[in-house]
Amino acid sequence: MRQVHRRFGTTIALGGVDLTLRHGEIHAVLGSNGAGKSTLMKIMVGLERPDEGEVEILGRHIERFDPGAIRALGLALVQQHFTLVPTLTGGENLVLARPEGRLRPDRQTCRDRLAALVDRYGLEVRGDVPAGELSVGEQQRLELLRALDADAKVLLLDEPTAVLTDTEADQLLRVCRDLTQEGRAVAIITHRLAEVFAGCDRVSVLREGRSVIEDAPVGEHTRADLASAMIGEHSTGTFTGRSDDARAIEASSPMDRPPRLEVRGLSIGRLQVTDLDVRRGEIVGIAGVDGNGQSELEAALSGRSDVAGRISVDGASLTATDPRVRRALGIAYIPSDRYRWGLVRPMDLSDNLELGRVARIRPRRSKRHRAARGALNSWDVRSSGPEAKASSLSGGNAQKLLLARELEGDPAVILACYPTRGLDPNAADTIAGRLLERADQGAAVLWIGAELDELCVVSDRLFVLSDGRLIGPFTAPYDRREIGLAMAGVATDQAHGR
Repeated sequence: MRQVHRRFGTTIALGGVDLTLRHGEIHAVLGSNGAGKSTLMKIMVGLERPDEGEVEILGRHIERFDPGAIRALGLALVQQHFTLVPTLTGGENLVLARPEGRLRPDRQTCRDRLAALVDRYGLEVRGDVPAGELSVGEQQRLELLRALDADAKVLLLDEPTAVLTDTEADQLLRVCRDLTQEGRAVAIITHRLAEVFAGCDRVSVLREGRSVIEDAPVGEHTRADLASAMIGEHSTGTFTGRSDDARAIEASSPMDRPPRLEVRGLSIGRLQVTDLDVRRGEIVGIAGVDGNGQSELEAALSGRSDVAGRISVDGASLTATDPRVRRALGIAYIPSDRYRWGLVRPMDLSDNLELGRVARIRPRRSKRHRAARGALNSWDVRSSGPEAKASSLSGGNAQKLLLARELEGDPAVILACYPTRGLDPNAADTIAGRLLERADQGAAVLWIGAELDELCVVSDRLFVLSDGRLIGPFTAPYDRREIGLAMAGVATDQAHGR
């Protein structure tokens, strides 16, 4: 790709970017949210057309930017947001991406084909379960397997590890290395600097739509170099957590404070939670390998599923599942899938900020836009203004838009499900800081996450979710070995089922 330009109205997404991918190499593409990385990849596979510039694939100059034609050349893109059909099984989604003949194969053939890929690459996915019922991690792995099934010569991965655990991310890097040894080219858009140094050969960095570091060997740079190039200032993007003064919102210890969120005898599917409390000013982290009950816990606490048991906030039972009632009780919800459960992509930003408000009378348009401008500025949501569609935002800006709405006011309980997933270090630090501020103001925060390092920094107490049951609590200073054993399903003396 040479001198590629792309504009959206007055916004410059790409301002003359070069990118070269080589057979047998893994190329990392870095940049903060909104830097133009996803747009660059979409142009490469024909989902977008450049305003200026040249694209050449496997020796062929591209004039016609058509996804089908470019895919036939041997390129496959795994996008940051899923493209699965939720009512079809994992196996059916697999064959849907690569149709052969006019008749759809039977379900057993679909399952067998998916099982063969799972065995080859070690990316576990249930083949006979509708995609909409798979965990977020399984859906991401299914998207990866669909691209691998296409036998692509050039594989483009947009934030592929954002929803994977560290172990799963390591496995993916091993798969990518195996693919390059077969002569393929792999490009990975990522925010995890550790992955760049663990498994990538070359690196390019974009900032505000322009190349800052171009096609450089990874070994020529340090983490500080890359972090500085991404955000324009020296930063490691590592959140340090609350200070001791901020952590102590009261003179008492967290366990002496009254609980705001109480869960008793919760049962839904494989999930069985005997009791769980989150107290005023406390952050309770939930760690674990994806698929061990996280999606069920999120569905239960957010009101999306009917459950057995008791859930209460400040003593009030959450028997009603109406989102308006929950909002009135002071529950803020940051979903694991921002577009499925949090935002309406075709709606403009001001309307998305109004979703779920208790008031039943909709404010006038001028008032909505005025309030929206304040929220967008406060949260540094980079857009063309309140009238822009949510679909126009990058992943990080969409997440900040969601939090701008959910953290408005004084929430009593914050259900934060992977709140920093897929974000660049700077945006992740901003969001983590805002959540910690709300805890300092007295909110009870339940933080379901996949990044153990992050959870150990932000959490007052930590539980591990394994096979639908909570193990813990663990308290600081955290014993990583004990937590690791719990995540592997091995009971320890310090961990007990909850």
